[in-house]
Amino acid sequence: MEHWIPSEVPLAGLKRLLLDRLLFAPAFLLLFFLIMNFLEGRDAAAVAVQIRRSFWPALCMNWQVWTPAQFVNINYIPLQFRVLFANLVSLFWYIYLASLGK
Repeated sequence: MEHWIPSEVPLAGLKRLLLDRLLFAPAFLLLFFLIMNFLEGRDAAAVAVQIRRSFWPALCMNWQVWTPAQFVNINYIPLQFRVLFANLVSLFWYIYLASLGK
């Protein structure tokens, strides 16, 4: 994100966080649900029902879990450790997502 919003830009950390939370989070969560449902062999109607049932609760929880995590990650974690930090948070995040699918 440093490429799109350089550190010299006023409120760069906040702008990066908003970009991540409002653009990338919904897009990647939707992609996750689409891929997982089609890999399970569900037809398009079943996928649509699953997404309607699970997407909004998952997105709200995503904002609750990942917003503070990404704020810390973007603003305080050194660049070389950001992936490691995100991987630690995502371990628990994927456990939550797996529980939604059941």
